[in-house]
Amino acid sequence: MPHFALISLVLLVDTAVFFAVSLVSGNNISTCVGGVVSAQIVTRRLGSLLGAAGVTLGLLLQGSNMLVSVRNLIPNYSLILGLEALTVTVLVFLAADIMRVPLSLTMSLVGVLVGIAIKNSLAINNFYVAQVIVMWFLAPLLSIAIVFYGVRAVTKTNPKGLWGRLRAYKLLAVVLSFLASYALGTNTMGLIVAISGFNDSTLIIAVIAIFVGSFYFSGGALKRVAEELFSLRYSNALVSLLISFALVEIATLFGIPLSNTQILSGSIFGAGLSHRYKLLRIQSFLIVVVGWIIAPLLSFAIGLLL
Repeated sequence: MPHFALISLVLLVDTAVFFAVSLVSGNNISTCVGGVVSAQIVTRRLGSLLGAAGVTLGLLLQGSNMLVSVRNLIPNYSLILGLEALTVTVLVFLAADIMRVPLSLTMSLVGVLVGIAIKNSLAINNFYVAQVIVMWFLAPLLSIAIVFYGVRAVTKTNPKGLWGRLRAYKLLAVVLSFLASYALGTNTMGLIVAISGFNDSTLIIAVIAIFVGSFYFSGGALKRVAEELFSLRYSNALVSLLISFALVEIATLFGIPLSNTQILSGSIFGAGLSHRYKLLRIQSFLIVVVGWIIAPLLSFAIGLLL
């Protein structure tokens, strides 16, 4: 490939990374830190900074784990294939964001990678793909069950020392919001940057995009999830954030792409089920579930057509 063409391709890939990371930051960071902002534990600007710092640290420390995912999903990787995957994913996610349809960028990205690999007759790791799909179904169910019993256990504890407990909850909320953001950086952001090759220049672009997205592109289709989290009491929200962080972190250690909003949605649903009264609208949760199904299938189909 001519030198000028290679430089142009690298610039296009970096641009796609910037937009992909900005979109994810704008939506998912607000989900991670929205609870502490809504409860006025921290200001909106400080919450954005908290989330951006967590995502950045996660990307830098553990984001490279997702290189395993790229190697398994799209063997014989090239910048052109990476550009195709990122461009399609950004367009699908952006269209969904405009229409306020909740889609997972992680699931969209995996779908398009598999579609491109099959289209180009690449020998993908079928066992790994099966593991990813099983994890997508199993993790939300686990989060629902764990949070269901976890919230019940917390609410049965002795209510003495209410004010001290509230102060502890506030501190834990800040810590867990940071950890949830960290998990977002290790997995979703790590996958995006891994597709671009995970080099120093792309990492710098991704870090800039994290802060741009966090401060200027918050809100969007995932607002439904955030609003439902805000309606939960402190203890419920804390358990939901903790389980979300734990499951996504485990997935990252094994190099499996997993959407933090997918797990957080399941956690919120489990928290709602743990009470006799409804803490969330079933319709909102079903809309999110439909998004989980549409995201990989639509992206897979587009990947096949490229």
